[in-house]
Amino acid sequence: MKRENNLLLAALVLAGLNMRPLMTSVSPLLGQLRQSIGLSPLAASLLPAVPMMMMGAIALISAPLMQRFAVRRLLLGGLLLLLLALVSRLFVTDGRWLVLTAVPGGAGIGIVQMSMPGLIRQRFGSRSAGVTGLWAAALMGGGGIGAAISPWLSAHSGWQGALSSWALPVVLAILLWLFITTTPPAARTEAAEMPSLWRKTRAWTLALSFGLVNGGYAICVAWLPDFYHQLGWSAQASGSLLGMMIGCQVTGALLLPLLARGRDRRPLLLLTLLMQFSGMLGFLFAPQLAPWLWAGIAGFGLGGAFPLALVLALDHLEQPQAGARLVAFMQGVGFIIAGSMPFIAGQLHAFTGHFTSVWGLQAAITLLLIGLNLRFHPRSYQRSFSRVNR
Repeated sequence: MKRENNLLLAALVLAGLNMRPLMTSVSPLLGQLRQSIGLSPLAASLLPAVPMMMMGAIALISAPLMQRFAVRRLLLGGLLLLLLALVSRLFVTDGRWLVLTAVPGGAGIGIVQMSMPGLIRQRFGSRSAGVTGLWAAALMGGGGIGAAISPWLSAHSGWQGALSSWALPVVLAILLWLFITTTPPAARTEAAEMPSLWRKTRAWTLALSFGLVNGGYAICVAWLPDFYHQLGWSAQASGSLLGMMIGCQVTGALLLPLLARGRDRRPLLLLTLLMQFSGMLGFLFAPQLAPWLWAGIAGFGLGGAFPLALVLALDHLEQPQAGARLVAFMQGVGFIIAGSMPFIAGQLHAFTGHFTSVWGLQAAITLLLIGLNLRFHPRSYQRSFSRVNR
């Protein structure tokens, strides 16, 4: 059993590493894409938005998918869709087609992401918070690698080669999941008896919080390299800054869930939000003074908030299947919100002509999130879903 769990952890980490390069590999190359294929501001805004919205759409229809298909088949299907999207980027010659590749890629990522929380909760039990942090760290770490290495790959193989080369680690992940022949206990999710989440205020507030936090991540992925590129930085340097920021996200995702004690997640969540707020103020008022510090602080906060939000949602419900459905709803609505954020930021930048408005918007949203997360007291869990926990 220990060997099987270790193999499952390895497969989980490798799958996580492939969840973000589809998005993060593009942002350091925006300047090159504008010159090579005339990438429009609208298309640049849609490149990170479309995958996240597809993730949300898939999460919202996750219940029938998880009832009909085994987790392993879902994971393999999602990875194959992602592979198709990345390989097709080798043949893209137009900005519109580049955006279209994000549709199957986002769907594939969404299928993999919807399967993981319930699998982790049922297979790893009391270790689920730590394993969730490991999953989130792998997810973010892959994004950092994609941002940092893509400019170097582009210099050696062109932007098409750089964007499509991320298909290789997806192939490795597929091979590893094919090697796992035994189906984990969480292979099928039975329908949990619970009222419609669409009518539950707490489900919506959790989704809003999750979406706005991930919207901050999406804005940084989409526009931070371009922001510093316009300040005179090279594509490699601005991509490395994003890579370092995501590296700090990995650290936050690994460490903060381990510090979670008891049922009250608010102290750590508020800490992550204050760090995000500090980083956004740095980008807003002194971007050249200490850019690595601002990116590191914001990254650590963004990274820690992601797994804590997943654990917070699972804490609300005792039944693993019901918790998985709540997480799916939270991610579904949340990723649609998050996907809209880089698009809104891009249009705001196009309207104002500078990024000050973008960082100001995200700082204001972070203050809103602080007020929202104060509502998530453990005593409210039972009351919010009383018909489920009866």
